[in-house]
Amino acid sequence: MSASILPSDAADEPPVVLHVRTQRIEEAVDLLGHVPAAVSGAWLRHGQGMVALGEAWSVRADGPHRFAATGAAFRALAARARVDDEVRVRTSGLIALGSFSYADSSPRPSTLMVPRALLGVHDGESFLTVVGVDEEPLLPTSWRDLFPSSPLPADAVEPLEVEADHTPDEYQALVQEAVAQIRDGHAEKVVLSERTAVRTPDPLSPAVMLTRLARAYPSTWVYHLEDVVGASPEMLAQTEDGRVFSRVLAGSRPVADDGELDEVDRRAFRSDSKELSEHAFAVDSVVERLAGLAAELEVSPEPFVLRLPGLEHLASDVSARLRSGTTSLDVASRLHPSAAVSGTPRERADEIIARLEPHDRGGYASPVGWMDADGDGQWAIALRMAHLVAERTVVLQAGGGLVAASDPVSEHAEALAKCRPMLRALRGEHGA
Repeated sequence: MSASILPSDAADEPPVVLHVRTQRIEEAVDLLGHVPAAVSGAWLRHGQGMVALGEAWSVRADGPHRFAATGAAFRALAARARVDDEVRVRTSGLIALGSFSYADSSPRPSTLMVPRALLGVHDGESFLTVVGVDEEPLLPTSWRDLFPSSPLPADAVEPLEVEADHTPDEYQALVQEAVAQIRDGHAEKVVLSERTAVRTPDPLSPAVMLTRLARAYPSTWVYHLEDVVGASPEMLAQTEDGRVFSRVLAGSRPVADDGELDEVDRRAFRSDSKELSEHAFAVDSVVERLAGLAAELEVSPEPFVLRLPGLEHLASDVSARLRSGTTSLDVASRLHPSAAVSGTPRERADEIIARLEPHDRGGYASPVGWMDADGDGQWAIALRMAHLVAERTVVLQAGGGLVAASDPVSEHAEALAKCRPMLRALRGEHGA
């Protein structure tokens, strides 16, 4: 199946020319205090990043060539754009936000989008970017005209209706079936996931969800575009100045009450053969797939423990020098799906996933992030996430990696723990 592409500037019309202007904001800006109710996209971490309004241009594609098709459309757009950027920092100037779908066969389109206005903060620099289509953009009298102060979300706990696709016994039976496939030699690792529908009493606000997630989980990459919102701990591909960085997470331990493992349990976690095996598959898949795109690879000498509220992960960092002309989206396309979200070997793992998971994954476990006109950017894996499916309904999705030694009860507990950040953001519980 070839990619079908639906750009905003149709083939029978002249291609649009974007006029992009970035101005410095002299005062310090608290991004989380200015997430607009009509936010069209966001990328936030440690108080930095960007929040977006409107859409100046977008391209949507599906099929196995969706990455190449959208990337080519954006490169063509960037080549003819007129950019006046007085700030010249990362995320200023022409920026496209993106969300891709997991499977080649997914009916959900993958998207790159250039917003009409973007409020950004990077390394102490605050700025406003505005975009005009075939004309100079209209500049507001003040950046606050577009991004006024947003009130802190209330902490009042909202009642939710929560319904998983499977009962605990049913999901654990699926885990057993996947483990049996592994033990029979059909794969070495499979990442199985569960969907959970959540209905809220009031209309959902992506702006509120973003703010709660970013305040509760500042070390994650908090994202939103179109129908996805979440807080990912896993960087798939980050490029800058000719180098690529990827953080691999595989192997997890849920911790009660947002606590941490004690030192004895953490040492046991770091030496657990099942967890180390699962982690090694994920690291190897990233290293192998960077071949041809990068050289001088550097990998963490051994996994380290990444601590998040209520969950700890085995993590490894991979960095390398990129081949000239390689974009961040090229790298994300090559790495997706890594063994951290699919399995090993990839094709056999995805076949097992397709049989055992009753629904298309959509934007779950796929690249989400941004790219600039030079091709540099950041693409996280869309984890700890929800699909916005209706005014009062979201669908959460989370799972874990399975190997021959996996225990169904523990794997079910891990999937539940990974839904906790989104559930807390929806409920408005303290700390999220």
